Amino acid sequence: MGFRRSSRTALASVFEFVVIAAIAVGCGGASAGVTDARNIPFTEHGSTQQSAHDGVARVAAAADPASLGLGGLASREDGRLYIAVFAGSQRTGAYGIRVVRVDRAGDTLTIRAMFSVPASGALTIQVLTSPAHLVSIDRQSATGARDIVLLDQSAAERARSTVPQSQP
Repeated sequence: MGFRRSSRTALASVFEFVVIAAIAVGCGGASAGVTDARNIPFTEHGSTQQSAHDGVARVAAAADPASLGLGGLASREDGRLYIAVFAGSQRTGAYGIRVVRVDRAGDTLTIRAMFSVPASGALTIQVLTSPAHLVSIDRQSATGARDIVLLDQSAAERARSTVPQSQP
């Protein structure tokens, strides 16, 4: 009887391990769904609650931050690709967006960002906001990349765009 109980316990432990591993991969682990992802270091240039972007979440890339509407956060520097992420128009304050990771797999740049929202019942300023965050990467690390995808903290795709090819 003791042997059966131990076997069941061991089997249950193996089953729990497999389930936990499957959940970790499915929930957007470090390289969820991407086997050849390479982390790309980035430089933060700042964020704002008042970007000029109206609409839904968006991601955009350019060689000049001014062309992204965020020129006030950084000056153009040769050899950099600027990436702007926008949380979209919000009806109150306390919303935000912050890039936490940039990956490259094949011809796709994946931008992982934390979208923050006010707590339920929180007192917030009643003003229209449009949160944005600007980062940049070495232009060479984006050579040949075609697509740029914005994922939130749950690994859900929030926006997609193309990487400009004509920039040096």
